[in-house]
Amino acid sequence: MNTALIKLQRKGQMVIPRSLREQVGVSEGSLLEVAVVEGGRFLITPQVTLDRSIAADPKKSRKQLLQALSAAVDGIRHEAKGSGLAKLTMKQIDVEVAASRRSQPKKRTKRPVK
Repeated sequence: MNTALIKLQRKGQMVIPRSLREQVGVSEGSLLEVAVVEGGRFLITPQVTLDRSIAADPKKSRKQLLQALSAAVDGIRHEAKGSGLAKLTMKQIDVEVAASRRSQPKKRTKRPVK
């Protein structure tokens, strides 16, 4: 495991060394999840983001939405392969999709009366 000693700066900022960023494939603007785990340690995990408009366009059919999502996943896979990251397994993708669905607000089934 590669480690680095870093200094926490003003306003809680820190710099993750380039070698570690490149190793996991994160760059400027990457979304990182930070969690406190056992023993008062931080766990920093890169997150995959997806433009919500791809999956929320009411004008598109279900088939068109699935094609758009498939194209987005292909793009993520290509980016991961280019940065040297291993491919996600279908099980990992299913877990991420399920987590994303749970975090989205519930849809209303009926329209409100005006």
